[in-house]
Amino acid sequence: MHVVYVTVEFVTEKISGGLGTYVDNMARIMRNHGHRVTIITLSHENGEFHYINKIHVIRVREDRQQNILARTLSNSWRLMTALERVSRMDKVDIVQTASLHAIGLFRSRKVPYIVRISSDNAVLRHAEKYIFDLDKALQEKTLFDRMELYAVRHADYAFAPSKCCAKIVAARARCRVDVVESPFLDRTGDFDESVYQEKLAGKKYLLFNSTLSTLKGTHIGIEATDQLMSRYPDLYMVYAGIDAGIVSANGTYIQARGILNRLSKKYGGRVLYLGSLKREQLFPVIANAFACVLLSRTENLSNSCIEAMSMKKIVIATYGASFEQLIRNKDNGLLVKRDSPKALLKAVAYLMDMTQEGKRRMEERASISIERLNSDQIYEKMIDVYNNTIQNFRRKIL
Repeated sequence: MHVVYVTVEFVTEKISGGLGTYVDNMARIMRNHGHRVTIITLSHENGEFHYINKIHVIRVREDRQQNILARTLSNSWRLMTALERVSRMDKVDIVQTASLHAIGLFRSRKVPYIVRISSDNAVLRHAEKYIFDLDKALQEKTLFDRMELYAVRHADYAFAPSKCCAKIVAARARCRVDVVESPFLDRTGDFDESVYQEKLAGKKYLLFNSTLSTLKGTHIGIEATDQLMSRYPDLYMVYAGIDAGIVSANGTYIQARGILNRLSKKYGGRVLYLGSLKREQLFPVIANAFACVLLSRTENLSNSCIEAMSMKKIVIATYGASFEQLIRNKDNGLLVKRDSPKALLKAVAYLMDMTQEGKRRMEERASISIERLNSDQIYEKMIDVYNNTIQNFRRKIL
């Protein structure tokens, strides 16, 4: 089978997040099972090359014009034009795109087309505001939102990794959206301990491993800092991720690193910002954390959460953001109320009061609970989806 993944980001490019990691994981899995894989991704330049295990990567230079609608239309057209070129040279059995930026708006009707939903744009947009009103977000549909939802509705098959995201988009796009969880590939063997050894060795720390932003709840961790630092004098707070800025009460963006630097001076260097680390540098930081903290207002199925749990880390995460799909409160991790510094403080206190044996058992259960995401099980689910979609598509055109 020849599978083509069309995406706005990939791990070989300058900017890549959870979506890029997912495409990378699926491409490796499909290639390891003998399928041909092509990845078409937006990039800073045009070009093509072979990635790991002969995965064909085609770069499409991104249109960066200011107008978001024109930019979206242009990039969607460019990606689909690249797909058309591929299909003329080599038979394509199925295409899978991301939902972001309405990539499938100009989908080809010659091949079956699947869309994997990363998020709902209105929810993301409102989650960046100082006060997050989910109900208001679900009532809002801009033209950009409608473009993304149109691309979902006109796919041959749509799915999301999380039940929460699937339910939201199904209601807004007025179509069926199934749930297929994302795979986990263990790459912790690629450790680079340089950052951990230089800055964190021997320290007891909470790790906030996500983009520094209001959407990711960075402001909640910052609000809880004074009490955490005062209550636990041997505890460090470590932040790792791109600084996208947090929104103040008047709607302006403030760089989080400036606030963290001031807190670090106030508390004798016990608040650290590591910046955006390479994965091989980040893994040892995760593996040695006392606990990992993910305070997102909305998520899909968090790679950061899955990676931490795979390393037997207790994750403190928020209710209502899909973490419930991975974490059972006080069993294999801790769940807290969204946008609540008080809830975070309470969860940390609960963790601090646990016995070593109780903490060890919770860490073991965290690791065991994500075994269902192993590559073989996810492969079987996705290959069924691909085969069924191809068969249904053929019946339609006959």
